[in-house]
Amino acid sequence: MLRRIFLSTLVVILGLTMSASAFAETEEHVMPASDDRWVPWPWALAQPFPWSDIQGLWKVEQGDFVSYFALKVVRQKATGLRQLQVKQFDGDTCRVLATGVGLERNQKILAQMTSKGGITYRVQLTAFNEKDSPIPPLRGSIPTQGVMVLSMGTLDVQGLEGMVHMQIMKISANLTQKFCMDDVKK
Repeated sequence: MLRRIFLSTLVVILGLTMSASAFAETEEHVMPASDDRWVPWPWALAQPFPWSDIQGLWKVEQGDFVSYFALKVVRQKATGLRQLQVKQFDGDTCRVLATGVGLERNQKILAQMTSKGGITYRVQLTAFNEKDSPIPPLRGSIPTQGVMVLSMGTLDVQGLEGMVHMQIMKISANLTQKFCMDDVKK
């Protein structure tokens, strides 16, 4: 009798563990699986970062991967240094997937993101002039200066080669999830 209770408990615990790990795997879809498009972005021609134009809700799509990014400009009280608060939303549900803070370095923003499940990865935002873009710029519902490219990769990848690079378009000047939900319904 004790053996049956023990085995039943063990089966239940294993079942819960396996379903929790399956949930974590689906929850952690914060990056596209790979970059199957090779786009020769002219990294040496990066433009000064457009601080006055960046705040708002942005959308990125690549294949089945869709995600939204709320970007908010903040200043450190002590130093006055500008930072970019980054919040990533799921492309289907508009739930928050990850958050992070980005700093400007060499005309681009580098942010370390942490997902709700504890996975850390990096995001880079780079601005290009439209004439320097190797592909036509995406047009969102809000006009922006130039072309913005969002790059994503794991923390262990050095350089840009191991990252996924996607054009990102601005869909709203507001930072609320409502605009994400409205866009998903389209």
